[in-house]
Amino acid sequence: MHAQSSKVPLQVPEGFEVTQYADDTLAHDIYSMTVDSKGRIVVSGKGYVRILIDSNNDGKAESFKQFANGPATGAQGMYFHGNDLFCMGDKGLIRYRDQNNDDKADGKPDLFLQLGAGGEHDAHAIQRGADGWWYFIAGNFAGISHHYATLKTSPITQPLAGAVVRLKPDLSGGEIVSDGFRNAYDFAFNGQGDLFVYDSDGERDVSLPWYRPTRLFQTLPASHAGWVSKSWKRPKSFIDMPPVVGSFGRGSPTGVCCYRHKLFPKKYQGAIFTLDWTFGRLIALPLKEKGSKYQSKPILFMKGTGQFGFAPTDIVVGKEGALYVSVGGRGTQGGVYRIVPKEKKQSHAKNHSRKTKPKNKKEKLFFCLNALQPLSSWSRAQWVPLAKEVGRKPFLLAATHQNFNKQQRIRAIEIATELFGGLDDKTLLLLSKEASPSIRARAVWSYGRSHTAHPRPQNLLPFLEDQHPLVNRFALEALLGIEANANVLPLLPAIAKLLKNSDKTVRKTTAAVGARLPLLQQTKLKRLAVKQGLQAELTFALGTVLRSNTFHKPALETGLKVFRAEVSNDMKQDAIRLMQLALGDVGPRKKKGAPAFESYQSRIDLSKQERFLDSYRALLAEAFPTKSKVLNDELLRLLAMLTPYNTHLLNKILQQIDNKSHPVDDIHRLFVASKIPVDRNARQSKQTARALVLLGRKIKLRALNQDSNWQDRITELYKELFKHDPLLPSMIITQKEFGEPGHVMLMRLIDKKNIPLAIKAFVKKIKENKNYLWTNDIIFVLGESQRKEDINIVRQQFKNFAVRNAVLLVLAEKAKMIDREKFVAGLSTSSLNVLTACCNALQKLPPSKEGVEQLALLKTLQQLGKDESEYPVREKVVQLLRRNSGKTFGFLFGKKGYHPQSKVIAAWFDWVTTTYPQLAKVEKENLLAEQNQLQNLMLQVDWKLGNIEAGKKIFYKRGCIQCHGGQRALGPNLAGVAQRFSRKDLLTAIIFPSKDVSSRYRTTLVETTTGKVYTGLIIYQSVDGLLLRNASGQTFRIEAKEIESQRLLKTSLMPNGLLKELPSQNLANLDAYLNSLKKEKK
Repeated sequence: MHAQSSKVPLQVPEGFEVTQYADDTLAHDIYSMTVDSKGRIVVSGKGYVRILIDSNNDGKAESFKQFANGPATGAQGMYFHGNDLFCMGDKGLIRYRDQNNDDKADGKPDLFLQLGAGGEHDAHAIQRGADGWWYFIAGNFAGISHHYATLKTSPITQPLAGAVVRLKPDLSGGEIVSDGFRNAYDFAFNGQGDLFVYDSDGERDVSLPWYRPTRLFQTLPASHAGWVSKSWKRPKSFIDMPPVVGSFGRGSPTGVCCYRHKLFPKKYQGAIFTLDWTFGRLIALPLKEKGSKYQSKPILFMKGTGQFGFAPTDIVVGKEGALYVSVGGRGTQGGVYRIVPKEKKQSHAKNHSRKTKPKNKKEKLFFCLNALQPLSSWSRAQWVPLAKEVGRKPFLLAATHQNFNKQQRIRAIEIATELFGGLDDKTLLLLSKEASPSIRARAVWSYGRSHTAHPRPQNLLPFLEDQHPLVNRFALEALLGIEANANVLPLLPAIAKLLKNSDKTVRKTTAAVGARLPLLQQTKLKRLAVKQGLQAELTFALGTVLRSNTFHKPALETGLKVFRAEVSNDMKQDAIRLMQLALGDVGPRKKKGAPAFESYQSRIDLSKQERFLDSYRALLAEAFPTKSKVLNDELLRLLAMLTPYNTHLLNKILQQIDNKSHPVDDIHRLFVASKIPVDRNARQSKQTARALVLLGRKIKLRALNQDSNWQDRITELYKELFKHDPLLPSMIITQKEFGEPGHVMLMRLIDKKNIPLAIKAFVKKIKENKNYLWTNDIIFVLGESQRKEDINIVRQQFKNFAVRNAVLLVLAEKAKMIDREKFVAGLSTSSLNVLTACCNALQKLPPSKEGVEQLALLKTLQQLGKDESEYPVREKVVQLLRRNSGKTFGFLFGKKGYHPQSKVIAAWFDWVTTTYPQLAKVEKENLLAEQNQLQNLMLQVDWKLGNIEAGKKIFYKRGCIQCHGGQRALGPNLAGVAQRFSRKDLLTAIIFPSKDVSSRYRTTLVETTTGKVYTGLIIYQSVDGLLLRNASGQTFRIEAKEIESQRLLKTSLMPNGLLKELPSQNLANLDAYLNSLKKEKK
């Protein structure tokens, strides 16, 4: 059970208390946090690093010291080495020096390593490992390449996507430990020395077959965490994936730490704590060893309550054992919260402050072995000097002595490794016979980290032959850290036996070792593997194709042999994965095609292997379906890579799609079906059409989320299916369910002669359903109709704020006098495209003397001219005013007039207010009333009366759904938004959308060589051109050669006036709905 803290609106487990340690006045919008060598909390945001000061030790900071006026980007990761600060920011890994110990950086920072830093997908956390090396993590935009693997011992030499990198203690060389991350922000080492990384999901692909949730990985050396491209992320079931300790659905991973203190209850000691920015939550994962990996039952440890905005960015363990959590990110309020057990709050703080320094060598030894949070800056500042005084021998004795507990002995091994060159042969031999597998594992880790050039095989052999998988894994990891050309021939028989180990993680690590062996040693290992049986053969073959991206016939043959044998489903699954790798692996090709098919194709051209692969196509198609869903999913992916000409297989795939099948599974099967290049018969065409038409209904029934990539990827699927089934579009419009909003994308390939039939289907559905969900796309579809009654249906939707812009665009094409008032109202839009259309429509109509129109034109004129893109439409407004009034006032047209022209606009203002004084007076009074209303809004609304369902209707009617969470979503998904932003922040963001807009959602303006101007969000861009989607949901493809200029505007695509004329009760309803967007249904 969770209890709300008495201090702040945050829930923590019973027995804990959370208080605010620092507020926004001390540190705004915090990006990262650390504890310095003196045990003080240090935070950073854009342009600052600050030391928070709690001078009276009451658990609350009252001031700060400005350590540095940088980095300009803010530090995304920090670690103190003595008085000096190493951090990620500006141009890469930088160091601020403080040689005079005055808590102020001496000057500009030194740049140690140049890489992408400062952005959300750049380099992030940096720490010291138990080996004394520097470790940092970088996202997929940081630019980590082979240039960063400068040492021969690097487990990975050609990294892909985000990576964990380690640097020598003196920063003179580097290795790439693991890769395949999207945007992991932080990582942590546990007491066993294992590395845990919390990586993000691909949120834009939710409810598509390749979507993977946020995952906490037990990251292994040489492992790839699965992120290959935007449209292909490997599932955790793959043999070549690192173990997943926890999966958490959608989210934005930020801070990670391992609790290695004594203040918290034993349940949480050794646990991994992770932060999720999107949903405002802190999750604890107590670890339980299972073989060579870990299991955990995640605990929701902290979350916001009520309207409290909780956007956690980083987490650290303080010197006294409290957990500190910082908040901020994307302009939100900053702050730090402190979590402690209630019963230990005061006593521990007092005991901690009274601790005396160790005096003799024995006390110093015990202090070092018992150091809390031993990898932290503050802890290292205490134990490292003492360990150097103690010397090497006492630590070697402690490592082997039974009088010390397990964790003390592990720490003795680690200290000997970092400071004294590791273990000697005698100590290593003694430890190989130790009863505790954890100690044996740490011993062989030490040998691997301290003997990288020419390890003695006899020293590693006992650990490779050990009966415990944890020891085996660490012994194999030691081999992954030595030079690739090292001679390990005496070890090959032991390695061969590990190829068939019952522990999956051991097998995967053994395969990685085999992949690094020189050719002659690899050949001998293959012969030994064959003698060990099918499992060993399979694992060895896996090692030959890891990271190769080439066609590998022997591995393909091994994979098929194992798959057809009488073996377990796990082995069959690994055999399928082996065959995928042998075909060049799944993923994008150098010559990229539609992103959707990156999950269903080989990375290489297999055309030269056509005849050889025919037998594989037939045998694998015959094996489908199996009784295992996991096997079926990956067998289908394998078949898609092979593109079989097999009508019988197509029938079997389509038969698995019915009214009850899961829509994500349906999409997966349809993608595979699209890779079967055979002509469709009428039954197959009908089955495919029905499957496509029912997707939206099934997704709605299961309350699944859809994001901006969903419709684009399904459209790519539809186009591919059409290649083999030209009758598919006409078959689609005959389905009785056709006519729902999500079916607009299926209109793309319909023959012109059938478009009226399709429009009739939409109109029929609209008339049948009073609660029909109107979208801009539906308006545009009806706008193509030649029937007056259909255009009248469009006209009636002008009152629907959600689709008003689309209605104006449609009506403006053939402007009618009946719509004049609508075009005048449209002049208040924030969309330049719609504003231009309204001006063009009014120009087609006769002049008007109506005061309302002149006032609207004047207000539009006053608002334009802040950016060069607005000058052309401003001229249209002036032309209308001149035509309606007969006045000119000397306005300059063309490039000469591209400046404010304040005097001319003032003259127009005087004319309008003089000619129509009563209207001007009313307008002024309305404006003042509106401003006062907004100021008093928070006090007027009874927020407790909010109704979720009523709020949901407003969310849809006001068009919010079109940009937040729909198929064509341009804005961020709002799940969890009320947990990371306060009610006041949310209201401000809705009323003033351009006040503090993330660069991700700022409008881009593109001007073409022909003078056309487009504004919207770029959804895809390459060297060939870009795709841009505007506020009305229209998508434009602009070729690179057509682009005259492109720039980012300071405005949001989100329109102004969303809350205009909305009753206070409805504001409460909308607020209630936003607060309900917390958890997703699966």
